Amino acid sequence: MPPPAAPDKIGRYVIESTIGRGAMGVIYRAHDPMIDRRVALKLVNTDLLEGDDRAAFVERFQREAQAAGRCAHGNIVAIYDYALHGNDPYIAMEFVAGRSLAQAIDGGGRMPIDVSAAIARQMLDALACAHDQGVVHRDIKPANVLLTGDGRVKVTDFGISRIGGSSLTQTGALIGTPNYMSPEQCRGEEVDARSDLFSTAAVLYELLTGERPFPGRNFHEVTYQLLYGELVPLSKHLPEAPASLVAFMAKALARDPARRFETADAMNAALAGALHGQAPTVMAISAVASDAATVIAPSPAAVISPHLQEIERKLAAYVGPIASYLVRSASGRTTSVEELCRSLSTSIDRAEQREAFLRDALKASRTLSGTAGSTLVAPPPSAAGRAIAQADIDRAQADLARHIGPIAPLLVRRERAAAASAEDLWQRLAKHIEKPADREAFLRNRAQR
Repeated sequence: MPPPAAPDKIGRYVIESTIGRGAMGVIYRAHDPMIDRRVALKLVNTDLLEGDDRAAFVERFQREAQAAGRCAHGNIVAIYDYALHGNDPYIAMEFVAGRSLAQAIDGGGRMPIDVSAAIARQMLDALACAHDQGVVHRDIKPANVLLTGDGRVKVTDFGISRIGGSSLTQTGALIGTPNYMSPEQCRGEEVDARSDLFSTAAVLYELLTGERPFPGRNFHEVTYQLLYGELVPLSKHLPEAPASLVAFMAKALARDPARRFETADAMNAALAGALHGQAPTVMAISAVASDAATVIAPSPAAVISPHLQEIERKLAAYVGPIASYLVRSASGRTTSVEELCRSLSTSIDRAEQREAFLRDALKASRTLSGTAGSTLVAPPPSAAGRAIAQADIDRAQADLARHIGPIAPLLVRRERAAAASAEDLWQRLAKHIEKPADREAFLRNRAQR
């Protein structure tokens, strides 16, 4: 079914063409006749939300638009206006003639060191301004970095940013693009400016090497590499890189936020110094190596059940390639196929398409499993794992989630299969908690039960 036709006008803005379309809205190229300038107009679809949910979303969207509007900087796409079109909110933004960084690097390949660094430094300039206003972007990625014809960088899409101190944004929401996400954001923890700096470093690593720092074929593999894998040093991909730049990249991509740069300005200054042979003040190569010293377990691809593969295929017919990310993200928060499908259906705009997806996905799942409420656990537990009381497993999963977030169910399922006892299960799970104090608290909680 073709998308609906663009309206002739939204507010005072005359619509010229459609720039892009997603699950939650559309971006149009439009003309502002009062000021006689071209704008990009982002219209958000709130049809999937009702009552209090919709009111809260609209209020949050307005406050985030206000926050982004305060970020007046030459490297940030300017926000001009906010209003409602019917029941749906929209913002009018600066129209940037150019292409995204994602388009520029499409197909792989490396950018020269000086060009890559120039892009990253302008991104850091933009983030320094936003962070000073208490705004954390939370989705820094090549698609949200625009390149103008004269070589300037413009960071865009602060629409899912977290406003410091705002109660309207759910703490711990897993929002972001997994290939560029920080470990703490991946774990569902509250994030701060250092998360944006990690994502910027991930983009810079890809510009320099043509490779993502934490690659994977799907959401689970990327998540696993991000939390437990070993970062390939920059020098392996780029032998000509100065040692100072290699050290800079290791520090910027440290798994522990405390080992990264504290601010965008500090990271920007360190990058400038690294280009001239000055190593960061704290050499972090050994720190990153110790971060990655966790024993590597079997690939998470082994625990992706046939249910998820089939549901992903059905969802992709309505939302496209993002289906892979949505399925793997939601599977960590749900316990049955039916619950998962209903959660995923909210990403589909049209009511009739949502109903068709639910009908087809549940039918396919029943064919695979023979039961409507089949769980998402792929591998059966071992005989030892089956001997562990379900109450103990549930407590371990709940306690683990407090420390590492949505990936807890995946780790519990994996470790349960190998655990010889409940005590062994808790000890195995504790190894996945990065901070020693949190690890001790997790085990202490077990001992007190």
